[in-house]
Amino acid sequence: MKVGVVMSEKLVSENLVSENSAGSTQMIFVIHGMDCIACAKGIKNYLHRKLNEYIDFVDIDFQSGKMFVKIKKYIDPKIIINEVKNIGYGAELEKNVDNYSRNEKKEYINVFLAITFASFIFVVSMFFHDLLVNNKFVKTIVFILSTFVQFINGYKFYRNAFYSLRNGILNMDLLIVISTTTAYFYSLYAYFNGLHHLYFETSAVIIAVVLLGKFIEEKYRRSGFGSVLNLLTLKPRKVNVYRNELVTIDVEDIKRGDVIEIHKGQSVLVDGIIIEGEGIFDLSLLFGENQPVLLKTGNEVLAGSFLIDGLVKIKANEDYKSSFWKGIESSVFSLSTKTSNYQLFIDKISGNFVVIVIILALLSFIYWYFIGNKLFALNALISTLIIACPCAIGLASPLAINKGMIESSKKQIIVKDPYVFEKISKSKNFVFDKTGTITNKNVVVNDFKVLYSNFINNENFNEILEKVLVSVSKSNHPLSVAIKDYIVNNFKISLYKSLKKNVVSSFRELTSLGIKVEFDDKTTVIVGNYSLIQDNIGQSLTSLQDGIFKDNSQNFDNFIALFKNEQIIIVIGVEYFEEMNKNVEKIVELLKSKGKNVIILTGANENSAMKLAKKIKVNEIIHSVDAVNKVKVIEDIKKKGLTVFVGDGINDSLVMNAADVGISFEYGSDITQNSASVILKDFSQIEDLVNVSYTVFRKLKFNLFWVFGYNVVLIPVAMGVFYNLGVTVNPMLAALAMVLSDFSLLFFNLSSFKLLGSK
Repeated sequence: MKVGVVMSEKLVSENLVSENSAGSTQMIFVIHGMDCIACAKGIKNYLHRKLNEYIDFVDIDFQSGKMFVKIKKYIDPKIIINEVKNIGYGAELEKNVDNYSRNEKKEYINVFLAITFASFIFVVSMFFHDLLVNNKFVKTIVFILSTFVQFINGYKFYRNAFYSLRNGILNMDLLIVISTTTAYFYSLYAYFNGLHHLYFETSAVIIAVVLLGKFIEEKYRRSGFGSVLNLLTLKPRKVNVYRNELVTIDVEDIKRGDVIEIHKGQSVLVDGIIIEGEGIFDLSLLFGENQPVLLKTGNEVLAGSFLIDGLVKIKANEDYKSSFWKGIESSVFSLSTKTSNYQLFIDKISGNFVVIVIILALLSFIYWYFIGNKLFALNALISTLIIACPCAIGLASPLAINKGMIESSKKQIIVKDPYVFEKISKSKNFVFDKTGTITNKNVVVNDFKVLYSNFINNENFNEILEKVLVSVSKSNHPLSVAIKDYIVNNFKISLYKSLKKNVVSSFRELTSLGIKVEFDDKTTVIVGNYSLIQDNIGQSLTSLQDGIFKDNSQNFDNFIALFKNEQIIIVIGVEYFEEMNKNVEKIVELLKSKGKNVIILTGANENSAMKLAKKIKVNEIIHSVDAVNKVKVIEDIKKKGLTVFVGDGINDSLVMNAADVGISFEYGSDITQNSASVILKDFSQIEDLVNVSYTVFRKLKFNLFWVFGYNVVLIPVAMGVFYNLGVTVNPMLAALAMVLSDFSLLFFNLSSFKLLGSK
């Protein structure tokens, strides 16, 4: 096979294929025809085996149907598309979702026709059997409709079964083909030989029901396009570097010691030191805390920071290959397709089941044939193949899951991964982000304490509070707003009167540090952290600094200092806390009652984390962890069992995919929502999600118990084990039993969802 070595300019211009400095290429495809995780794994393994010389990395996001390919040696995308088609699936370069919309409409029509025709066949066969037997026209109509359902509506099962066999995989499609084809051709034989026993309804109903189940699952699975792969779009590809002159290079070529120019709106690519300029940086991708930070010459700046405003030059402390972005890239490439262990168990059982059923049917035929009962030998062969219910094994999981998705949608919970119910119910760990998840970002003053004072009476204290109130009223920062509300509500100081009495001559807001306000009467108020106060109260107050600030710097988040001509009048310590979201304690207790290990994982500092620990009784709080290291922490936690992560920030997207289940919120970032398996409207819905998950999993186990119990009891009867006792089953009753097993399964699942209880 000849492989092209020149990249299509059209593909590059459309951003469907991107080339980096090393010559490797990234491509995104949309895959059609996948019905299960096994399909995704099969495609992945096949491409690695077939195109190993060219492909460096392949991952398939089963939720969105997208395949991400990173190649080490350029290959024409058409070759990859053709290889995917060779194993029975469709593939195309990602352009838009219109193609999927068209495919969805076709599938809807296919399912609608299958359900309509199968319903007609079933009603005629079950309730008007005499008419079917005696009326040639009705019999012919049933034959034609059954044939249409079997080979037109059910074509995808035959196609997938063929390719699965060719690749050595026994999947659910193969089981469906065997059971329905056996019933159909037995009925075909009866039809052309004038026999009264026709079982076209068996094959038609099975195909219609399975198609409907797969359609519903596919619709919900496709409800959210996007994956963690989208995070890579945030990584810049080029950078300006001073090498004798200003040149533009690829980010992968950054070396330690390079001087890099960062403009407003650009990301920092490697850790470094600012050697020129200053700027306001957003660190939310690193730590999740959304407070901008002002960094100046001499300050260290971390890779992953985003320059909101300013222009800086930084000296790189590391090569790109050691940077934060390279860490993100490695984390993305190491995240494998999410798989349901329970579904893989069912697939394994199903694959063995079909072999066992065929062997048992042949053994029963051989036994009865050679002892001379040739008529019953054929009866036993057909009855065993028909009465076995392989399709019900395949329906056990989708029926329970689809019902769970319907119930979730009623509660306005978006479930994108159909296996989250199983994973949540079996999970050992529930990990929560802090800011925006456990807390709602509303800041409240917890303690307002005078640490030092040098005024005469309460009247002077009120005047001081008025100046503080005016100072913080000039800022919209959440901490300033919290102080303003505290003074107004607790000291009954009027903001309107305070503004009239106190004239501000100068106001400065120092991002991430605090505020400095000067008044006409030469009074200065500073509200901010320990460093800001220390830098502004003068060198003559060293002993006061050590006595007040040093001893209390760990106890209070901010300080308020009012002074005149370096004379301190008052120092106030302020401690804040972030308001917890409603029902946090209730949700934590619910999870702990179900044996979950509840953990808070945050980029916040130790002081903030410990405050939260006093208010909420979780099993563990892990603090001061950045985005890349959060993935490593999650991987360690996963070693102790299935892990669910709940978060909302852009820095949580990688962790969402590293966890077994990722949960985000409608108000979360777009990338986090794309990465999540579940999207909730608010925190309180975690209780609904957990309850639905446990109900779905109980229903799934009940379904499997029912299906296997049915087969264990009736297969021996069909084989003739109890023949000498007069207990046998003919193909008609076998077909009826199989249909009833499917419909009983449907009844148990489509009846009230509270059949098994939801606690």
